Amino acid sequence: MKAVRVLEYGGELVFDDVPAPAIARDEILVMIKSTAVNHLDLVKASGTVRQILPIDLPWIPGHEFSGVVEQIGSDVAGCAPGDAVFGASGMGGAYAEYLAIKPASVARKPPNLSFEEAASVPVAAQTAWQGLFTHGHLEKGQTILIHGGAGAVGAYAVQLASHAGATVIATASGDDERYLDSIGASRVIDYRVAQFEKVLREKVDLVFDLIGGDTQKRSFLVLKEGGHLVAATQPVSQEETAKRRVSGAMMRLAPSADVLGRIARLLEEGTIRPDVATVYALQAAAQAWKDIAGNLSPSGARRSHGKIVLGVA
Repeated sequence: MKAVRVLEYGGELVFDDVPAPAIARDEILVMIKSTAVNHLDLVKASGTVRQILPIDLPWIPGHEFSGVVEQIGSDVAGCAPGDAVFGASGMGGAYAEYLAIKPASVARKPPNLSFEEAASVPVAAQTAWQGLFTHGHLEKGQTILIHGGAGAVGAYAVQLASHAGATVIATASGDDERYLDSIGASRVIDYRVAQFEKVLREKVDLVFDLIGGDTQKRSFLVLKEGGHLVAATQPVSQEETAKRRVSGAMMRLAPSADVLGRIARLLEEGTIRPDVATVYALQAAAQAWKDIAGNLSPSGARRSHGKIVLGVA
């Protein structure tokens, strides 16, 4: 099969032929239709976090995908060859024509989504869901501040929080204000012209930090006592949380077919929507990586909304 691989840390992406994966009894083989480009792929491949997120070289990137079930293991129930699915792989592997994965990491693709749109969903939307509800315990009537609201994760967080009945405040570029208004933000603070802690008059119940650095430090100033700070990019100071009488933690995505199934229903209903910016061919993955790297802030947050995806088949 054709696949894109990283042969060494910091090396170039190589497009070549590799053996198709064999499935275990409890796995399915998915013929990949599309896969999304994530900052996590670039970070893992660079080797800068190899102590925390090691990869086995040579490595095939790709943490989220859509496709069609080609084959199922003898112990698999609940899906069949021909089913259109989408899902997330914690180990990568989706920059390829085929992927072996456990069915607990996939869900049925919403029929109203293209394969390109579906591939852009699993990592970003599940990260948003788990950040808000699993770790942040967001409830109806609460107020949430989302840093990086126009990014891939942030946009789903805005939509999901709004759907849950929360008041949503997002920091983003002023250029994205209209977009964020359209997906449920109650207020958008342009981080280029105002400091959020100086313009917010009331404190919030939850901060979902997708930026890190100084933004995270300043977030403690706007958090209610007993509130939550959930970070997706860096650890949260436990000394600061104790001093402020709040809780804080860095989350790591745990892919779940149940959560993805709930997200799929919201997508099918039109309650939330995906946002694909650009589609590249699989063999152009190296160019896609250059483009996404050029559209990142120093913290790793996307400067503009919309996901980059790769068409595989």
